Amino acid sequence: ENQKGLLLDLDDRKVLYSKQALQKVYPASITKIMTAMLALKYGNMDDVVTITQENLNLEEGSQVCGFWAGDQVTMDQLLHCLLVYSGNDAAAAIAEHVGGSTDGFVEMMNSYARELGCTGTHFTNPHGLQDENHYTTPYLMLKEALNYPEFTQITQSGSYTVEYTHADGSSASTTLLATDHYLTGEATPPKNVTILGGKTGTTDNAGNCLALLSQNAYGKPYISIVMGASTKDELYEQMSSLLQNIN
Repeated sequence: ENQKGLLLDLDDRKVLYSKQALQKVYPASITKIMTAMLALKYGNMDDVVTITQENLNLEEGSQVCGFWAGDQVTMDQLLHCLLVYSGNDAAAAIAEHVGGSTDGFVEMMNSYARELGCTGTHFTNPHGLQDENHYTTPYLMLKEALNYPEFTQITQSGSYTVEYTHADGSSASTTLLATDHYLTGEATPPKNVTILGGKTGTTDNAGNCLALLSQNAYGKPYISIVMGASTKDELYEQMSSLLQNIN
C-alpha cells in the first residue's frame, strides 16, 4: 500500500506503469544521485580531499567506507565510494569540498533541483539520512543523471577498491561491494534486460528503494523505480516484475 513505482520508456517518453510515482517521498540514499551530479558538474576529479572529523559525525549505524579524519582521498575515489557503496562519509566529504560547507552544498542541491523542475523536492543533506524536510521525486534526478556518462559507468560496478593515504602517510586499501543486488549477483534481472546503473536507498522511514536505468534486448532505455518496499527481497521481486515488461 505504501509502495510507489514507475516504469518509463525513455525513447518514446511513455509511462508504462505508475503508482504514486510523482508524490513526494523520503529518498534515502537515492539523494546521492544529486550529490554525484553536482560533484561531476562542479568538482575536479583529480582534487585530493582531506577527510575532516565533521565528515565522520554521522548517526550510529550509518553506511560508511571507514575513513578516518586526516585521510587523503581523491574526488574520483570519493565519487566511486558514493555511488557503488553508498558511503555517507564520502557524501559528506564531497559536499564540504564542492560546496565549501555542507550548508553551501545543500543550497546547490536545491538550486539544481529547481533548475530541473523538481518542484516536489527539498534537500537538507547530501546523503539522504532521515529528515522530515528532506524529500524528492526521484525519476527527474535519474533522468538528468543520464547526461553524465561517468554516472552510469560507475553505477554498473559490482565492487570498488579504494586506495588512499592516512594522515601519517601510510597507505590504506578497502574493497567495497555494491549495494545493488543485481550487480553483486544476489538478485537476477529478467532475461534480456541489461542494468545500466542507478542507485539504492534504505532507511526506516523510506523503506527499501531502487532507481534504475536499464535497456531491453533491442537497446531501448528505460527508467524503473520502486520506493518503500518492506524488505530487500520484496524490493528486487517488485523491480523484476516491472523490468519483465520492457521486452
